[in-house]
Amino acid sequence: MVEKRSRITRKPAPKPEAVEGFLDQLSTDGDTSPAAPPTVAAQDDGGKGKAFPHRLSADFTTEQYKRLKRAGFETDQPMTTIVREAVEDWLKTRGY
Repeated sequence: MVEKRSRITRKPAPKPEAVEGFLDQLSTDGDTSPAAPPTVAAQDDGGKGKAFPHRLSADFTTEQYKRLKRAGFETDQPMTTIVREAVEDWLKTRGY
């Protein structure tokens, strides 16, 4: 009978050199906390912040999407701008 081989591969164990290198990077001055993660430099946006800091997704039918895409093309406006204006109009008419 033929022996089945597993198709699932396991992550190889770290090499001892990699572990030793990691341990060498840790602080040995009595501080038991691990090294702090590197900080990401803040983007220089002139102190203004993002114009639209919140993201929203919506589901459209194919017909709605095509109409929105065509409106964006014909008015030279991004589809997000059209949707943003429509939402703003809706909120204003309902007193929000």
